[in-house]
Amino acid sequence: MLCYERADALHKKEAEVRAIEVTDGNSLCEYLKGFWELIWNHKMFGYVYDIYSDDIKVIRENGIVIEGIKAVKQELLNLNAAFPDLRVDIAEIFAMKKGAGYEIWMRYYFTGTNTAYSVYGAPSGLKMQGDKAINQSMYRVENIDGEWLITSEFTGRPCEYIRAICTGDNSFGHVQF
Repeated sequence: MLCYERADALHKKEAEVRAIEVTDGNSLCEYLKGFWELIWNHKMFGYVYDIYSDDIKVIRENGIVIEGIKAVKQELLNLNAAFPDLRVDIAEIFAMKKGAGYEIWMRYYFTGTNTAYSVYGAPSGLKMQGDKAINQSMYRVENIDGEWLITSEFTGRPCEYIRAICTGDNSFGHVQF
């Protein structure tokens, strides 16, 4: 059955990610990239608890501040609710050693179709175009009790573009026929 095949494939992917031994910045990037792909592309939202510290502080574009792991998860769920087929394409990820931890820099793109309600109202049916939905993030990652956890995040999302997609505003030239 297809359901069991998909579940087996996801369990295999999870096992591969969890088996990554973090020994340096490159292996930490591989580890986090694996979790991000499970979270965003396979809708395994509970994994935020595996990569974020409980007291995470996220600073986003326009001064938006999200505090605590539950609020981070809710923000993730809100975006995925509006774009049920949302996917992330991680274009670049690299690490810089900072004290006992690392700064992880990541550039990634969203794709997906607004087929469900969002904070902007009814769905528009419009699709995000990856090249216009660029995200940039910097994560501070530390080893806490043997686990590599994101302790702070600075992310710039294309919030105005996402708003335009959700409202049907053509200011980005994305009207689809």
